[in-house]
Amino acid sequence: HVGGALAPPAEDGFPESFDVPLAENEIEALLDHLVDHPSTAPFVAHKLIQRLVTSNPSPRYVEAVVTAFRTGAYDGQTFSGKYGDMEATLRAILLDPEARDPVLERDPSWGQLREPVLKVVHFLRSMEYTDNNNHEVHVRFLERFIAQTP
Repeated sequence: HVGGALAPPAEDGFPESFDVPLAENEIEALLDHLVDHPSTAPFVAHKLIQRLVTSNPSPRYVEAVVTAFRTGAYDGQTFSGKYGDMEATLRAILLDPEARDPVLERDPSWGQLREPVLKVVHFLRSMEYTDNNNHEVHVRFLERFIAQTP
């Protein structure tokens, strides 16, 4: 405070006491810490597998993708050889036997689950549903039946 009023910010918009390079270094250190955390590779691997292949991957499948993420290599081929290599990670996800085995498609626990509201929307589209008055379709009280709101 200067005479009871707030001090005006410097030209860059930060108070004069704010050290921008120090803040940038702290942000970089935090991001490095989060990326290098032991749970980051399993978290990223599991989420990518769920989005790209199956909602319920086996522990072996997740571990294969984690190894590719951490080593930058997959199936005897080294890509960057660095931690976090997305090419090796994506190859591990898409080329793993669990992602490509047609036998698994008959297993009811394998595959991707869709959100309940997406199932309803896809059903309505497949039936070519339209409102009689050509208004927007509003499904009232849907959350009671599917436990999810649109």
